[in-house]
Parts: sequence; C-alpha cells; structure tokens
Amino acid sequence: MKKQLLIVGAIAMSFASTKITAQEQEKNEELDEVVVTATKTKMSKKNIGKVVYKLTSKEIEERQGKTLTEILNEIPGIEINGSQSNRGQNNEVYIRGGRSHQAAILIDGVNVNNGSTISNNFDLRQLDLNQIESIEVLKGASSVLYGSGAATGVINIRLKKASRKEFSGTFTTSLGSNRSAEGTKFSGDELQANFNFNGTVGQVDYLIGLNSNSSSGLSAIESSNINSPNKEDKFYRQNALLRVGYKVDNNLKFGVQGSFNKFFYEYDDSFSVADADDFFDGQQKRALFFTDFKYNKGKLRVDAFYTKIDGAFDTAYGVYQSEGKEYGFDVFNNYKVLDQFSFIVGLAAQYQDMESGGIKFGSVSQHSYDPYVSVNYNSDFGLNVNAGVRANIHNEYGTNLIYNVNPSYNFEVLEDKNLKLFASYSTAFIAPSLYQIFNKRADVEILDPESNYTIEGGLEFEVLDNLNINTVYFYREETDKVAYDNTTFKYFTNNGTFNSKGFETQVNYSPLNKLNLSFDYVYTNYAGLLETLKLPKHKFGGRVNYHVLPTTYISANYRFTGEREGGSSALESYGLLDFFVNHKVLKDKITLFGNVTNLLNENYQEIPNYTTRGRNYNLGLKVQF
Repeated sequence: MKKQLLIVGAIAMSFASTKITAQEQEKNEELDEVVVTATKTKMSKKNIGKVVYKLTSKEIEERQGKTLTEILNEIPGIEINGSQSNRGQNNEVYIRGGRSHQAAILIDGVNVNNGSTISNNFDLRQLDLNQIESIEVLKGASSVLYGSGAATGVINIRLKKASRKEFSGTFTTSLGSNRSAEGTKFSGDELQANFNFNGTVGQVDYLIGLNSNSSSGLSAIESSNINSPNKEDKFYRQNALLRVGYKVDNNLKFGVQGSFNKFFYEYDDSFSVADADDFFDGQQKRALFFTDFKYNKGKLRVDAFYTKIDGAFDTAYGVYQSEGKEYGFDVFNNYKVLDQFSFIVGLAAQYQDMESGGIKFGSVSQHSYDPYVSVNYNSDFGLNVNAGVRANIHNEYGTNLIYNVNPSYNFEVLEDKNLKLFASYSTAFIAPSLYQIFNKRADVEILDPESNYTIEGGLEFEVLDNLNINTVYFYREETDKVAYDNTTFKYFTNNGTFNSKGFETQVNYSPLNKLNLSFDYVYTNYAGLLETLKLPKHKFGGRVNYHVLPTTYISANYRFTGEREGGSSALESYGLLDFFVNHKVLKDKITLFGNVTNLLNENYQEIPNYTTRGRNYNLGLKVQF
C-alpha cells in the first residue's frame, strides 16, 4: 500500500502543486505581492528579507470543507500535530522543531494567548475558517515586533472585513463524513453552517458573522479490537463575530470588534490510553478597540484588547476548572523619514491573571511593558535592511533585551529576472506562564524567560515570468527552557542548550494562466532537542490548481510526512492525497464545492494510539446575496 501511495504521490507531484503561499501568485505578481507581518506595515514582498507564506481570501475559499489547522498543516515547515485526528484532539503547532508556546498566533495583528493553560497556548480550534479573510505565516524569531512566543514563527490571521456595499451577505453550509481508514460507513457526521452579513452605510461599516460546527463518528483513542470500536467522541463549536468601524475622514478611523466562541468536545483517558466519558466545556470572549490615524509622513495605530477564557475538564478523576483573563494594548507609529527610510516606534503592554484549582485570581499574575523600535531601509539599487530592538520589562524576571537584523539584496539577472539573497539573525523570548510561575520549584526564586536565536540565509529566484524558486537554511537554538521536574512536580529553569536546523525549498510554476503547479520539501534535524518529539525529519508535498472553465476549479494535493522518531518507538511515514472541486453558477451567486480527503484511504498514526481520519468526503453550498 505504501509503495502504491508513493508512486501515486510521485505522479501527482510531477504535474501537481498549489497557490498556498506568498510565492504562489501568477507570473510577475510573485514579487509584487504586499504583505504585513514581516515589518508590521504594508510592504512589497520584493523588499522583505524573509520568505512570507500567504493565503488570500480566494485561496481560502478554494479549500472550503477543511479546517484551519488542516490548511496550516499544508504550509511548508509547519506541522500541526492532531489536525488529522478526531476534531476534539489537541492541535500542537510545531515550526522548525519548536512547540506551540514558541509560535505566536496573531488575530488582526494582535498576539493572542490563553492564560488559563499551562503553556499559555492559544487554541486554533476555536477559529472558524469562514470568518477568516487571509493568513500570513512568517518563519523565524520575531519577538522584536510581536513579543513573547514569537520564537519559531508567527501565524497572522486576518478576520473578514465589511464590503463597500450597503448590504452584502453569504450563507455557507456543508455536510461530510468522519470515519477512520478502517471504518465502513459514509454518513453525515460533520455539519457546519455559516452566516455573514456586512456592509458600509455612510461612514459606518459593519460585519456580523455566525457559525456552528458539529462532528461525531470517531473515537479519540483507537480501539485495539476492530470488531469492538470505542465510543465516538463528539465535538461542537459556535462562533459569533461583530465588527463596527467609523471612518471620520480619509485620515482617521476607529472601531470595535467582539467575538464569542463556545467550545465542547469529548475525549478519552490519555493516562490509561482507554475509552472514557471525559469532556471539556468552555467559552472564550475577545474584544478589540482599534484606531488608525494617518498624517503627512506616517501612520499611528492603536490596538487595545481584552480576552476572557474559561472552561472545565470533566474526568473520571474529578472536575478541573480554569479561567484566564488577559488585557493590554499595542501602540505603534510608522514614520517615513525619506522615500527609502522609515521606522516604527511602539509600546506594548500585557496583563494576565488566572484562576485554576488552588490558584485564585490575584494570587498570581504577570504584566510586562515592552518599548520597541524597528527600522526599514529600501534602497534604489537593491539593498534592503530591517533591524530592530525590544526591551521586555517583566514583573517576574526584570528586563530582557531582544534584537534582529535582516539584510537582503535584489539582483537583476537573466533579462529582467530578479534574484533576491537574504540573511537574518534574530533573537526571541518566551515568558513563563502564570501556571508555571505559581508552581515553580521551592529552590527557584525567579523563572527566567526562555531565550531563542535563529540564523537564516536563503534566496528567491524568479527564473522565468511563470517560475519561482525559493530556499532557506535555518539554525535555531534555545536556552533557559522552563522545564518540569518529575520528582517535585514543579517547574524550574533548565540551563541546557538545544537546537534544530534544516532547510525549506519551494518551487512554483504556472505554465498556463489557468494552471498552477508547486512543490515543496522541508528537512528538519531535531537531534539537539531534549524532548522526544515525534516529528518528521522529511516532509514534502505538491499540488495542482486548474481552472477547467471560468466557473469551475479543481485541485489535487499530495503531502508526504516522513517517519517520526522519539520515545520507545517510531511512527511510520505516510502520504495523503486530497481532491477538491469548486463550481460557480448564477453569475457567481452560488458556489458548489466538494472534496475527498485521504483519497487512497491511507491507514496511519499521527499520535501513538490515537485515531486518524481515513477517506472522507465533504459537500457544500455557498450563497452570496
């Protein structure tokens, strides 16, 4: 079966690939695409010394029926462990050998966390794909601009904005199966519905989004007896999003945004690795106030946010409740001194408090104030330089200094074709969580922040008008990890040094306006890491996007995940082949879409002893009015 899969995958990749990143635009648009995350301001990709992967609203729509984490798992260099399992399975974000707490998650440019958890991780399962406008992924240490957690990468998720019409709306619904490779039935176990209403009336714009998802059919833990399957574990999620903006004039705009997420899922006992009736029930509330003020040579941005997350784990051992609060602001000013020179000056503040078990509100809290400066120089002869520094002033461990320098150079070669060389040295930090601070070992007076640095070097080459290649080498090193003592059941600072290194390569080719191909390969060596991470050293994929007709789009995607070592045994490699079709009718007012995932019904394990999804279908309808 594996040989057949690899053969099919090789054939698929020989004529297959995708538009999954910022390098996957058509022809000359490749290097002119505007991205935000790398510099916190709009800038052409040509002038950035990083590889930024971007999914536009069109590319997200072309992946209807998948979850956010499934799509992120297809981006080169990202491993979302748990994205192919039961919908209630925890999703760990691994970028370049780092864990979830080492990757920053942004929503509309604001760093989001969950202060009620041990590692302060934000749960990507809370977000619905139908409410997302675009996604940018920036690899490497980026704490200068984004603070704690931006050590291995940044995932910047932009929610949908209002249209310029007075009223516009969409209704999207889909039905799909949710079975393992050994399952025998194809039934409607997954259902989702989404409403979106938005528009602009005078100087006011508005957006209302409502979403509901449900899933059943799979047990979290795999049964050892195929004839006696475990009880299915259900998953439910409801999302509500409200956004209102007021445009005073062309230079001043402010607005508010609020969201509410209700989250429920059943899961099994991971300690005994057995079927169980455990479940989690929680909710999340987020509020954001934003202001944009433009003036002659610059722009001032203010983001003030508040997040409250609470939930309860109901297990055979008892009920464990937790609640976390986080609020703060990020104010920054982008000033253009000259046409080629600009700089950002900002101040970010964050306050966290939590209640969990013996931890009461006010008994442990943390806050930080971070002034930062970032400079951008874009010459007229090809040289670009980004550099910055941030002072992290924390109530637990004091002051921590972070910095970065990132030069790049554009050459004109092969008759107006562009070659960009880039390099960077960046440092980052991860502040200890509230839970870790409260549970530090008795002999530990202060938990220091984890320190990271990343060295990168690479190139991006526009070989032809329709052929683009990029490759980047990285080396990442981490020290002062917050570690868990299995003897005292407390946390301490591990002064050891751990590292990962590797390279990422991607090729994008559009032989025809209607046809786009891409291929990517990632190698990561985790040998220097302390944890026994079950992560692949080798991962590659390819995709073909083809517009059969102006109203019909099809794609095929193949992704290979190599053997994953760590612990007492290794997990075997596997490959997944997916197929997608999208067809518009009635002048694009109605879109019909469908997909088949794991088309070859590969039987594999993503997490030891846990169930993974086999061949499944999803059929859907989108109505625009």
